[in-house]
Amino acid sequence: MSEDDHSLAGAHEDNISDGAFLIPEEGDLRRFFEALRRTGTLTVKDGSEEFLVRISRLQITDEARAFLTRGGPVSGSGSK
Repeated sequence: MSEDDHSLAGAHEDNISDGAFLIPEEGDLRRFFEALRRTGTLTVKDGSEEFLVRISRLQITDEARAFLTRGGPVSGSGSK
């Protein structure tokens, strides 16, 4: 078991219920997140399964919020 695996196992043993845990400063998990930050998206294979891992912001920008909350058709689209 790698050092990262021990860290993850320890997180479960500590009964972290919100699904959050501290990433070690070194090791495979740290390298994984550094690669994910560089590319924005990674495909992870676990046996016969593949998972797409993508970074997304926890907070929406003011510009995106304004776009999402204005509703109705886009002005100038020519449709009526």
